Amino acid sequence: MNLPTLIAAADGVHAVDIATLARIDASTARPRPLNDGQKAFDRDSFFQTHDAYDIAEASTSSPAADADVVHVFTLTNDAREALVRDLVPLGLRKFRRGREDAARSLGDPVPGPGSDVSVVRSNRGGYQSYADLLDSDSDSENDDAAGGGGGDDAGASRSAAGASDTAAGAPTRARLRPTTWTSVTAIALEAYARVRTSAQREDVCSRDVYGWLNVNAPGDFNKLHAHDSADRWSGVLYLAVPDLSNTTDVPIDAGCLGVRASASSSSPSPSRYFAHSPRVGDLVLFSGAALHAVSAFPRPDGARKPSNDADEHPSDAVLRVSVAFNVDC
Repeated sequence: MNLPTLIAAADGVHAVDIATLARIDASTARPRPLNDGQKAFDRDSFFQTHDAYDIAEASTSSPAADADVVHVFTLTNDAREALVRDLVPLGLRKFRRGREDAARSLGDPVPGPGSDVSVVRSNRGGYQSYADLLDSDSDSENDDAAGGGGGDDAGASRSAAGASDTAAGAPTRARLRPTTWTSVTAIALEAYARVRTSAQREDVCSRDVYGWLNVNAPGDFNKLHAHDSADRWSGVLYLAVPDLSNTTDVPIDAGCLGVRASASSSSPSPSRYFAHSPRVGDLVLFSGAALHAVSAFPRPDGARKPSNDADEHPSDAVLRVSVAFNVDC
């Protein structure tokens, strides 16, 4: 399903007229000026760039509300390489175990939190783990089963079991040795520290962060949804993105994240949305109250064709791997 159709959400409670949609991206959105602290990157930072965009309709009277600001970070080269090297294989193993566990449980109760099976929330197709991914330091079967957490990308509360009280402002780079799922928590906390407003808690720690694994194959997408609360920041960190550079007939915004601006008080007014085309090492952060969706992407040219419509064993090269998370603040 394409991004405008998803953003318009004609069959949902947040429906708008697709004819009123106005697309913006990093080249057309209004940049939000960063403060001196946000511009600076020390040697321990996970990030090398940070850009912020106001996605609501321009106003001369006031800046955009937090719900209408999208932050885009890029990881440093060494942080990106460590995450890709260590976490992508773990994610793909968890994804394949989940499919096997679901197949074995046919006719029986589906395993719950702590297992590798996929849940269905906003995702249509694709794999989404329970929201206890960041509770585990490794990917052994025993460690995976130790997690708690809930199963909803909107409102799951993260289990504190096994979580350290890593603070948002602590030194960061050393925590990539070794690289585990909890490394994503450290990255999320640095991102939060950079965007935190004066009204939000400074003492946010790892107990306030929970996340889940997403693995999407060609054709998979996420319907328009929000994570329900303006009292949290929501984000997604991209670990693997299929190469479509040599693929013909790629739809506009294929595989993009779309974040819809909140309704304008002026009438009539276009419904603006921000489209981000992900790259490996990107982290996108936005308000938990922001409506967002993820469009499908096509099969890369030259990739192995599925043996049947279900494509039960997609090759790694066609899969997009990401970790989504919430930071309660």
